[in-house]
Amino acid sequence: MISVLIGSNVFLSFVVAPVLFSNFDKIAAGSIMQLIFPYYFKINWILGIVIYTIIGVLSFKDKEIVKSLKWFLVSIGAIVILNMAQDRSLLPMAQSIQNQYVQALEEKQNEKAKVLYSQFSTVHKVSSFVNITTMILEIFLLYNFLSFLKFSRNKL
Repeated sequence: MISVLIGSNVFLSFVVAPVLFSNFDKIAAGSIMQLIFPYYFKINWILGIVIYTIIGVLSFKDKEIVKSLKWFLVSIGAIVILNMAQDRSLLPMAQSIQNQYVQALEEKQNEKAKVLYSQFSTVHKVSSFVNITTMILEIFLLYNFLSFLKFSRNKL
């Protein structure tokens, strides 16, 4: 599941988005991304909750697992919160601004469109920062989990 988190993040960030924005105009590519993002963010925070739940269930058998995976659990919690923030806050803001921007362009309100574009850029920068932070946390999770497995095997 951790690999799915990393893979989806890397694929969306470094394959899907660049391909869309290099083959379509900004508005069309942005509209397509608006269709993808709600699913992407929801899947990511749901996967995080599933991982958290699995560790919780495993802790009934082995109480030490929570101590061993303390930073892992903190990281997965942060990933869940960041993806929820993207899904519930940043995405709706970006969608609203983008819709207003498109409407301003259609109505030839160039000054209003410039202001909206600037607002969208700010939200996009915050969202990109959150996405990169999430990717770093996901890589940390994978490293932490693999280290835990190696340590667990060496104990046996």
